[in-house]
Amino acid sequence: SDRPDAYGPAEVETVGAIVAQGMVAYDNARLFSQVRQLATVDGLTHVANRRHFLEIAERELGAARTSGLPLAAIMADIDHFKRINDTLGHQAGDDAIRAVAARLREHSREGDVVGRYGGEEFALVLPDVGDAAPVIAERLRAMVQAEPVDTVAGPVTVTISVGVAHLTSADTGVDALLARADECLYRAKHGGRNRVVVFEAAVR
Repeated sequence: SDRPDAYGPAEVETVGAIVAQGMVAYDNARLFSQVRQLATVDGLTHVANRRHFLEIAERELGAARTSGLPLAAIMADIDHFKRINDTLGHQAGDDAIRAVAARLREHSREGDVVGRYGGEEFALVLPDVGDAAPVIAERLRAMVQAEPVDTVAGPVTVTISVGVAHLTSADTGVDALLARADECLYRAKHGGRNRVVVFEAAVR
């Protein structure tokens, strides 16, 4: 109402109660959103945590099966990470992990899923990738190395080793796909690091 004193104490009290209930509902929704984010996002890197990544990866695998479109997985690991922690400190190590996650996210395609798989290891799922997965993996490797990472101990050059595998008709779930990518990552590590290895027996 535009009339002065149109509402008495009873109406004001009612409106106050409604506003209070609305604020409680708002706070509950905000807290729920925060809890949900904590359950799905890695706190250090702000990419998907392992559990959430695997959930999304399974959905993408199912979609690839339905559509018949190719799908690939990438496993990437920071080279000589223990050396960074031991010589520069764990805060510098955290800075390196954060920077690598940001570069992987920034230089992957829209629709690709990036997750922190554990420690200094990351996993990506690339839907509808065709034959481009090795090219994308090489681009990610190069972009991580392109510029030193800013840390509390100063700039540090960081590299990653990368393994790539494509989804095959024999894969019953995402675990088998990631295992092949991880096998390639292992070969990249033992082949000298800072390189990409692709699973050669991939069937697209």
